[in-house]
Formats: sequence, C-alpha cells, structure tokens
Amino acid sequence: MKILLENHRDQSDQFDDVNQLKWSVWNDKIDISENRVVIFNTIFRNAVLLDVAEIKAPSEMDVSVSNTLFRLGILVPSNKDEKADWEKQYDKAKKDLSYLDLTILLTEDCQMRCVYCFEGTKKKNKITTSTLNDILSFLEDRSQECRILRVTWFGGEPLLAYDKLKEMSVAFIMFCRKHEIKYRADITTNGFALSKKRCNELINCLEVRRYIITVDGPENIHEQRRPLASMKPSFNVIWRNIEMLVDMGASVTMRMTIDKGNVEYIPALLDKIADSRLNGHIGLAFCRTIDYNYTPGNISELLYSDKEFADVEWQLIQYAHKLGLWRYDFPYAAPQGGCLRKGDIVIGTNGEIYKCLDTVGNTQWITGYIGENDWDENHRPAWYDVWRGWSPLNADTCSNCVLVPLCNGGCPHNALFADKRHGTFCSCPDWKANYRRQIKSLVAEIYDRKTL
Repeated sequence: MKILLENHRDQSDQFDDVNQLKWSVWNDKIDISENRVVIFNTIFRNAVLLDVAEIKAPSEMDVSVSNTLFRLGILVPSNKDEKADWEKQYDKAKKDLSYLDLTILLTEDCQMRCVYCFEGTKKKNKITTSTLNDILSFLEDRSQECRILRVTWFGGEPLLAYDKLKEMSVAFIMFCRKHEIKYRADITTNGFALSKKRCNELINCLEVRRYIITVDGPENIHEQRRPLASMKPSFNVIWRNIEMLVDMGASVTMRMTIDKGNVEYIPALLDKIADSRLNGHIGLAFCRTIDYNYTPGNISELLYSDKEFADVEWQLIQYAHKLGLWRYDFPYAAPQGGCLRKGDIVIGTNGEIYKCLDTVGNTQWITGYIGENDWDENHRPAWYDVWRGWSPLNADTCSNCVLVPLCNGGCPHNALFADKRHGTFCSCPDWKANYRRQIKSLVAEIYDRKTL
C-alpha cells in the first residue's frame, strides 16, 4: 500500500476491532492496471494505491493496514450511515452564512465583441452607489455570522467600471477589518484595461489577487474570436498585462474557450506560454464554448458535445503537461452546499439577485433585490423553493455517485430546469470527464516513471 494523498480529517469515529469496519461508500475505485487500483476517498480527499490482493474484508487485513485506511477515512465504522450524515451536513451548509460568496456585476458593458458571447446586447449601465449601500447593509445584517467574505468582480467587463470596483473594494475591506472577517477577491476580466498603476493598486491596495483572463489562441486567432469593438488589436496588450500581474505576485488563470473553430490553434498558444516567462506562473483552464440562451446562432455548428470535448480536453491536458504547464492532480471539493448555499449569490447592476451567474439578464431567474429585507424569504419566485430544497442524493444521476462530496451534485439548475441548461443536459462538473485519466497518469508518472 502506498499513500498518494493525505488530508486531515476529524477522527471522532472509533472502533474496537476490525470486525466493526467497512469500506466507505465514498471510495472511488480506479483501476490502474491488472494488479493495482487507486482508492480515492472523496469526502476526506485521501487516496491510496493498493495491490488488488489487498482489497479484502477489513477483518482479513494486517492491523497496520486497516488502521491506516481507517485514519484516512477509507474504512469507517460498520454502523455509520455515511449518506445520511453527508446529507445532514449538506442541508446545514446550505443555510450557513459564515462564508459569503458574492459575484458582483459592475457593468454590463464591454469593449470586446466576442463571437460567442452569451450575455446578449451590451448595456452601458454601471452599478450604482445605492446598490453598494444596499450590499453593505446586507453584509452588516450578517456580520455576526460571517467569517469569510469572497467577492468576484464580473461584468460585462468589470474594469470599465473601475471607479466602482475601487469604491466598493475599499468599503468591503473596511467592513471586514471592522468585523474581523477574512476578505478574498478575484476578478474575471478580458485584461485589456489593466495598466501598471492599476495592477499595483488592485493587488496591493484593493486585495484583488486572483485573475481569470480568457485568451482564445495565438494572436491572429484571439483577435478574430475576441475583437475589440474598435477593431484595434488587443492580444499583445493583454499578454503584457498578464506578465505584469504575474511579476507583481498575482494568481492568474488563463482561460481558453474552445470549439471546432480554434481547437487546432490552442497547442500553439501553449507553446508560446511554455517559451515565455509565464511558464510555471499561471494556471490553465480549457473550457468548452457553450450554447446559452443568448449565444449567436452561427456558433452552434462549431460546438463540441460533452463527450467530444472530454477527448479534446484530455489531448490538451497531456500536451500542456508535456510542456510543463500542467500538473496532474486529484480534484478539489467545492464549498459544501454548492451554489445552493444561502450566502452564494450573484448581484446584478440594478441590485437584482440571481442564484446562478449564467442566468444573468433573464428576469424569470431573479430571486429578489439586495435592498429588500429578507429578500430570499419573502419575495422569492415559485421555483426558488424547489431549487433550495434540491438534494443530489435524491437525483437519479447523483444518488449512487461517489463524487457527490466533491461536487455537491454539480449544477442543480441543469438537474431541475429545462430552460437555460448551460448548453448541456449534464449537471456534472467539467472536471469529471478526465479526472480518472489524470490520476492514472499521476500514478504512472510517480511509480512507473512513464507518461501515459
């Protein structure tokens, strides 16, 4: 037995002898070869590599092996109802306000005209000071419970409302210091409106330290897919701005939106990253172009299905790994309760509240307004109770899936509603398609000194 991954877990469970142990229902068994398997426990995120002969009843194991597997949560007391325990924690987490996660649209305007944009007609409006005050009142009402406040700045292009981003950031930082709350901030931006002064201010004064920036290929491809409204070039400006962010210590993820129109050019972009000073300093995200409600119709013929994209993504992951840009790893867990958490909300420019970023702009998915008292109790639409009451363990696709503790059932919107299904009928998280391939490759790399 070899331990591949070990994280701390609560060891309040006890047992007197191995006859009182069983294999956890949250163990994912991943065949590595004819004689070896990985057991990945998804609730504690621990993993071991075992010979097939070692997979036996706990009572037949060497005591040191059973003790280790128990410590990792891979073996549990035989009287433990793990699914019932998880569902209790899940329901509790949905009500928990100790972690507030706000995605705030600063503006619906954008200086780009991406060919696949899902947000529809660009509007010039910015978030108002009145909405800022309403958000602060919302936070003050929850200040006794809140221990972590995470803000994601979004748009349109949030940097087009930089004055509002600055005003709100200062207010949030002061609020968090006053109430001894941890503050985290990130931004999804096209990166064009950054500058040395702004990068320095964002990182060191406004505490925006994580950046998600989309680049869709080498210069000529990126300019075709993500043109500025002015038709001026943007690629080199964005690239220099990413380098500035990295040099100043920011965490940057380069996101690539991929379909049949640009997939053949992504390796060239990866080559450029590998040959630059960004190598080893940015994360990568390979994302399928999605057919949302407002996605232009001429894009649909270029889109990959979920199954098709899984193979495309795996080829890109392997190539990125070969270049030293990607590290094979086990998947991470989403916050318990997922996006159904009461404290996980999206706030539009007019203070409207959504429970899903991808429904922004569609009025039927507004759950209330941030300035209302008890907005999610008294003014919610009929579908909201169905949404909040959903549990993955009651869903056909999730009820027997061992990945539920990691993904919380993925996307409840896709699981429940026919409208705006994120371009897919699958509610599973994107990483599910290739995580087993990554684990197999990780084992091969560590123990067999080879690359799959």
